[in-house]
Amino acid sequence: MTESAHATLHARRRTAAYQRTARWLLCGVIGLILYGSLFPFQFDTGVLHPLLELAASLAFERASRGDIVANLLLYIPLGLCMAVALPSKWRALTKLALTVVAGIVLSLGVELVQTMEPARVSSLTDVVLNAAGTAIGAAVALTYVAVGTHLRIPGLVESRPAPVPLGFVLLWLSFRLAPFVPTLDWQKIKDSLKPVLLNPTLDAFEALRFLIGWLVIAHAVRRIWRPQYALIVLVALAAGTQLGRILIVGKTVNPAEVVALVAMFLLLPLMRRLTTARRLLVLSFALAAIVVVQGLEPWQFDASAHSFSWVPFKNSLSDSLEVNVSVLLEKCFWYASLVWLLAQRSGALVVSGVVVTLLVGALEFVQIWLPGRSAEITDPLIVIAAAGLIGLFSDDGRTR
Repeated sequence: MTESAHATLHARRRTAAYQRTARWLLCGVIGLILYGSLFPFQFDTGVLHPLLELAASLAFERASRGDIVANLLLYIPLGLCMAVALPSKWRALTKLALTVVAGIVLSLGVELVQTMEPARVSSLTDVVLNAAGTAIGAAVALTYVAVGTHLRIPGLVESRPAPVPLGFVLLWLSFRLAPFVPTLDWQKIKDSLKPVLLNPTLDAFEALRFLIGWLVIAHAVRRIWRPQYALIVLVALAAGTQLGRILIVGKTVNPAEVVALVAMFLLLPLMRRLTTARRLLVLSFALAAIVVVQGLEPWQFDASAHSFSWVPFKNSLSDSLEVNVSVLLEKCFWYASLVWLLAQRSGALVVSGVVVTLLVGALEFVQIWLPGRSAEITDPLIVIAAAGLIGLFSDDGRTR
């Protein structure tokens, strides 16, 4: 068997494994969609109407940026999972169409139920956004599956990008670039550059936070691309992120991140000289420090304890969705990265997941004495889910 044929066979076997995993994850994703869409589950049964009347009552409503981001991101996982879960022998266009139809049906059903929930506003705009999110997820999944079988990308470590490191890169980009709404308004572009060009201020901890985040991305990129390509890809990611923050609505260039990027590229030669074990150890300790410091801010304790919420995502589903989505994406990145790095360093994913869960749980418990913080069960659950996904999609036998 030739090397090319062997690589193709390996890619197909991995696709079959992803397919089995996606079918299980699809059930979980649908559950999360229903939870996020129908929370707090307070229905007014006195407004029950026939199905056709409910459907006729739906109309297009203006959506805020937060709603746009939330609706897109909520359904992207549905498209990812369903497109992969469908039989491999089906044509890509057929799988894309069926996935989008399924997303529309689910979204329409949710909107109809929301007509009986006073706290929710049902809208056909949400259906369109959900369908778009489903289509984006399906397109990404089908493209990923095609890489290594029908598409060839030079410079990859393997025939197909490793899913776990690729996931961290996409998660970081989502955190930095949400709500993904571009504009070519000249005034917006000037405003985006003002924090750097006019009286820039530097927060040392924020710069350190970005530095650690970008070093994790550099580590992930090295797991995806060969050494001669990794630096080029990293430069493209850094430049693309800053350009995106100039052009995307509501974003500006952060002086702390610019300093962090310069420091990151200066530190890369030193990081490469370290053994893999030491590099993972350094990054793990740095990440843990970032998680602890952020978890204990503002470092002022109240005399009396606040309440602890056992309702998952209670605070994330209230107030400003745009801000909450960004905060949630950032938390997912920090917690999942810490689990991943510890698992690579120790070869024990379960132990790493338990350690990070206990750490995050302890921080949430302490937050009941911190002013302005909302202590809840959400963050430990994020760690558990992250560890599970890393185990399912890891190609490294030591961390499965």
